[in-house]
Amino acid sequence: MNYIQINAKEAAFYTSLRDVAKWLEIDLRDYDWHISDIEGAWYELDDPSWISGKDLAAKIKEFDYQFVWAVISAFPIGTEPFTTNIPYADGNPTFWEGEPQKQISNSLFEIVCWDSSATLFIGMQNDLEEKLLVNAPSLKKLDTKNERCKY
Repeated sequence: MNYIQINAKEAAFYTSLRDVAKWLEIDLRDYDWHISDIEGAWYELDDPSWISGKDLAAKIKEFDYQFVWAVISAFPIGTEPFTTNIPYADGNPTFWEGEPQKQISNSLFEIVCWDSSATLFIGMQNDLEEKLLVNAPSLKKLDTKNERCKY
């Protein structure tokens, strides 16, 4: 299932990974992360980047960096590191049509930072979806919104 956070009172700002981790009730260290199409965040981060959960958690603990644009894809710990430019947010029309799909099919889920004005949650598994909706109830179903708006 896919969700959009826009005008959400639960958000400190778009896209706060501290908030995202809290809403999903996850520890960032429990995943490895692929991040691409990066604008914002910390300057040492290459685009695209592969970053361990341990390193990402340490950076976010230091300062909750704001991603203006990015696709942050979660993978099981121990996934063979790789980078690709395929996941992109800026100018990607597929988020606004029907039921968006994860851009890296073997990722667990994707967090999309959309121009500092929205956060998209793509491919949420049932357990994470339930936690997300309890902890951030103002989120909207992106698939339903797409159907109604027909961007």
